Amino acid sequence: MVAEAALRRTRTSAAVVEYLQREIFAGSLRYGDRVDVERIGTTLGVSPTPVREALVLLERDGLIATRVHRVAFVQHFDARTLRADFHVLGLLGGVAAARVAKDRDPEILARLQDLLRALDDSGADNADSADSGRLLDLAAEIVLLQHRAGATPRLLADLRGAGGFLEWAARQSDRRAPGEIVEAQRRVVDAIVAGDPRKASRARLQDTRAAAEQVIDELIRRGVLRADGTNAAAG
Repeated sequence: MVAEAALRRTRTSAAVVEYLQREIFAGSLRYGDRVDVERIGTTLGVSPTPVREALVLLERDGLIATRVHRVAFVQHFDARTLRADFHVLGLLGGVAAARVAKDRDPEILARLQDLLRALDDSGADNADSADSGRLLDLAAEIVLLQHRAGATPRLLADLRGAGGFLEWAARQSDRRAPGEIVEAQRRVVDAIVAGDPRKASRARLQDTRAAAEQVIDELIRRGVLRADGTNAAAG
């Protein structure tokens, strides 16, 4: 019973995390705003405990800063900090991709190629459709397989920690045509299959840095960032 209660709370705190991510991404919560635990709990119909757990996770992501008496505020971010954070995520992902290319495990290579074919087929099916959910799911599965196959336990933990909001925001901002999504993953997978660690690493970093620009463009469009990339709530 205790384990079940903990699992339910974890799922609830994940819902709070997504709610706050959306509020920040939409500009409803801006840099410097106080995060009201009681209001969020009332809005979502949850106790303060999962809200506070969510704040801990978001503080790890750099979105929230907790000050004296556990009062939480939205942390500063702008185009410059986002580019730096995505760059770190791309470097970490590049290390994992390079290790997969160096190891060349036949089973992993086959699974990557199968996923790439499924991605290609889905891209063709969705060429004239605005619904890219299946494409993005497959692209994320390719990246996750590379992480799991190529990362040490410590690196995998770092990737999970560095991902968080960045990966969520990248998915919300992805406006690429299906062919672009397929091609970005193809560059990494082809380099891995060819056994070229350096090229695989560069391709993964390139894809991640491109995601940063999409997120920044989307935040500018929403008015969260100014056209010059500064935070609209900053003085």
